[in-house]
Amino acid sequence: MNKKMRRAVILMTIAVLLVAGFFYYQYRQSNTRQALLQKSMELAREGSYADAARTIDKALTVKQSGTDLSDEALYLKKSEYLQKSGDTEQAMSIVMLVIKNTQEGQKEFDDAWARAVSILSEEEEFDTLASLLEGSGMESVKSRYYNYLVYDPVFRDLPGVYHKELLLIIESQGVGSVFYTIDGSDPTEKSNLYTGGILLRPGIFTVKTMFVNRYGLRSNIVTGTYQILDD
Repeated sequence: MNKKMRRAVILMTIAVLLVAGFFYYQYRQSNTRQALLQKSMELAREGSYADAARTIDKALTVKQSGTDLSDEALYLKKSEYLQKSGDTEQAMSIVMLVIKNTQEGQKEFDDAWARAVSILSEEEEFDTLASLLEGSGMESVKSRYYNYLVYDPVFRDLPGVYHKELLLIIESQGVGSVFYTIDGSDPTEKSNLYTGGILLRPGIFTVKTMFVNRYGLRSNIVTGTYQILDD
């Protein structure tokens, strides 16, 4: 092979390597976590939520670098797509996994709780949501979503004997309504709606009260017996 031909072969080899390197670079760039997330978001905008979720699965196979999205962030995005596709059961399973694997104070932890509330409230599973929040044991979580919780009402004045008429105050937490009876019967949503103090004049009263939150969840019935003497 003469010198001219060798030079041509070398140049051709370099050209092939450059083209291969370019396409490999393009492939790598299009298969980063960020690029795959972007692709999943485009699919979601088109309404292809199942394909978007599968694209997140692909992103999760890409090794995470220091600047990449965390596994938990990607799982939460997949949960969002599954929720929108109607697969709320799997979406909720993913959310619970993220909650388990993160800690209070992490963004993914807060985002996971927000997603859990979104899923369960959308499904109107308010009882499950209240139990989940109560069972978290975390005051920061419960205070953030206190509207979904149910609190037992409290009598400001303790049950007992009083020597003058009593304006009985019932205290409650959360967003909802308090219902009560004074004849010992169990209260329902058709009982007296508490709007202020209950004036108890001479007599014996068995006051029963309960709190119903805005989502229809009931508290325990709280009972107190008051004897008001006619002095």
